[in-house]
Amino acid sequence: MEARSPRPPVLVRSRFHWSLFGGYAAVLLVSGLLVGWLAHRRLGASQLASYESTLRDQCLVLEPFAARVLAAGDKGLAGELGRLHTQTGTRVTLVRADGTVLGDTHEDPAAMEPHGDRPEIQLALREGFGTMRRRSSTVGVEMLYVAHRIGPAEQPLGTIRVALSTEHLEAGLRAVGQSVVVGTGAGVLLALVLGLLLTRRFTRPIAEMTRVAEELAAGRYETRVRIAREDELGTLARTLNGLGAEITRRIAALSQEDAQLRAILASMIEGVVAVDEEDRVAFINGAACELLEVAGPVQPRRSLWELAPIRELEELVSRAHRSGAHELREIELFRGGKDGGKERVFQAHASPFQGGGRSGFVLVLHDITELRRLERVRRDFVANVSHELKTPLTSIQGFVETLLSGALRDEEHNERFLQRIDANVKRLTNLVTDLLSLARIESGQLDVHSAEVDWGEVLEGVLRLREPALAAKGLTLAVERPARALRVRGDREAMTQVLDNLLDNAIQYTAAPGRITVRLVAAEGRGWLEVQDTGIGIPSADLDRIFERFYRVDKARSRAAGGTGLGLSIVKNLVLRMEGEVRVESVEGRGSNFRVALPLVARPDQNPT
Repeated sequence: MEARSPRPPVLVRSRFHWSLFGGYAAVLLVSGLLVGWLAHRRLGASQLASYESTLRDQCLVLEPFAARVLAAGDKGLAGELGRLHTQTGTRVTLVRADGTVLGDTHEDPAAMEPHGDRPEIQLALREGFGTMRRRSSTVGVEMLYVAHRIGPAEQPLGTIRVALSTEHLEAGLRAVGQSVVVGTGAGVLLALVLGLLLTRRFTRPIAEMTRVAEELAAGRYETRVRIAREDELGTLARTLNGLGAEITRRIAALSQEDAQLRAILASMIEGVVAVDEEDRVAFINGAACELLEVAGPVQPRRSLWELAPIRELEELVSRAHRSGAHELREIELFRGGKDGGKERVFQAHASPFQGGGRSGFVLVLHDITELRRLERVRRDFVANVSHELKTPLTSIQGFVETLLSGALRDEEHNERFLQRIDANVKRLTNLVTDLLSLARIESGQLDVHSAEVDWGEVLEGVLRLREPALAAKGLTLAVERPARALRVRGDREAMTQVLDNLLDNAIQYTAAPGRITVRLVAAEGRGWLEVQDTGIGIPSADLDRIFERFYRVDKARSRAAGGTGLGLSIVKNLVLRMEGEVRVESVEGRGSNFRVALPLVARPDQNPT
């Protein structure tokens, strides 16, 4: 058996799992980026607002110092500003109300141009505070300025301006950004891991159920889902398992019904053929193959007309296609062969069917060959009986009328006429007797008692009765029998009648100087009686029919010989009632050999061959 390659894990093959996780990851990444960007902006704005607040606070702290300096002049201002820069790390500038720079922690005030036009200065003179982020034309770097008015708005002494390089601000923002990136990345990574676990928890059962559904679709109905959950997925898994069990039960039931149906159809004596809408064979049983003479196993989807090109059957199916209803037709076939051919007659029924989205026809073929043969035999029997009765009655009537017309007083001929009448009466008597015997045998009214009988004793009794007929016709009789008694199981009277009819038949159809041989042998575990003659023989074409009632090979010669045509039929029926067998071998013009076999009784001192 070929080894299967190992199946990859369910989640590795699950496109649904990776699609769900991919969608979740995409949403998570976009959400993380958006949240990080918003957090970065908010933290950056908060950081900027914090710096501005700090600078404002410094302005307020330096307000007394600035007021004193602006009012008193430049006494000790440079040293004081140096200490301020050392303590705060910011740039502090004092500007008079007319815009003259009084002092600066970074530059020489004498070298600095007036600052009255600076935006933050003007805003502070109007509103008390002024904030501006711009590039400094003095130091050449971008700065964050916060200016505060000193004195009342009507007569301000000047402004104090505190500035901080944006490099400090950018450094703070970069630190905030790094914190945001690290935090957001860690959160997204953790969420991805949790998402992977969650999606696995939900997609694993779905992938398992998908696998089981594929197994069920492939015909492996014993596969089940191994999931124990109490949520909707667990309910779905239990439902799928129940569906698999129900499918298994129904498939088993359908398989059993199909096997039973096929067994029934195969054992039917009627032929059954199922064809689809294109007349291709879906099923054909053995009886149909035998009836239509289809050789060998039938390949599926073969056209019926390739297997059985019968025009009448094709016309029946075509008519059923057109009408869509039940159609019936009797079909006669004549098949040629070495034995001259044989006739087959069958009734064909075509019935439409539909199922599984498909349609077709079921042909039921009923072999009525034997029925038609029996009907023909019955017609022949009635005709033969009528003829057999009419012939002697006509002769009797003719002779009686002749005698009544005056021939009765004709001493020369009246005795001959009476002899003819007597012969015809005997013929009628024999005919009626044989008919009654045959009727009793065929109806089962004749009691046949099976007992141990010696064929030799029966033979001796019949030969004593037939010796005058043999001598009168000048025939030679030869008897061949074993040294020991040949004892068989049968009915003595029936055996006597069988042998008497066979001897009578041989005497009638053997001309002098013919020879009749009666032989008793034990063979094949049975006791055989053979009656062989050198008479006219039987043509091979008539061998199958000679046991029929009133069947004669040569009707003119048979009637001249005085036979009723019922003897061989009586022989066959009696032998069959005794569970025996009768055979015939004959060559036309050279004689016949009739053989009767009955069950041999084995005795302790006997070893039958």
